[in-house]
Amino acid sequence: MQFTFFHILAFVLLLVCFALICVLIFLKFKQKEIALILYSINTIFMAILIYSVLTTISEFTTQASLSKLTYTRDLRHESLIVSGRVQNLTKYDIKKCYLHLSITNKKAVGGEVFADENLKNATMKNTSATYTIEIANKLPGNTYKEFSAKVPFPPSFDNAEFYHTLKCI
Repeated sequence: MQFTFFHILAFVLLLVCFALICVLIFLKFKQKEIALILYSINTIFMAILIYSVLTTISEFTTQASLSKLTYTRDLRHESLIVSGRVQNLTKYDIKKCYLHLSITNKKAVGGEVFADENLKNATMKNTSATYTIEIANKLPGNTYKEFSAKVPFPPSFDNAEFYHTLKCI
């Protein structure tokens, strides 16, 4: 998580609220047991609230998009070349961007798949491969970066389908 002005402002405001609630508990409750329970509840609640607010702010300050994404199969090296462009959509810097790529082998299945003889001869085959590729490191605000990466392509795949998600921190 990369801290911005909004992260620091939210953290300070929530810390002030925590301190004010602690002072209020100190002034209102004279029994030590009840005060200790209320301090514990306040601490747990504020910790969860701070984490939630900082995570929400991070989602809005680290937005990126993929474009011009292409998949090229390199038959000589049994690999797949993934290339494209990642763009930072905010004015804040992004530390790293990862492309989570899944390759699945699409099989055509007939109506006899659940026949007794087919169920007896069925074997479990690996029909997917998953890769995590680092595509950007230190991406400044409102800029883009071209990337290209090579991943192994399973040679047994006949009819491959590609699925991807982008994750930036």
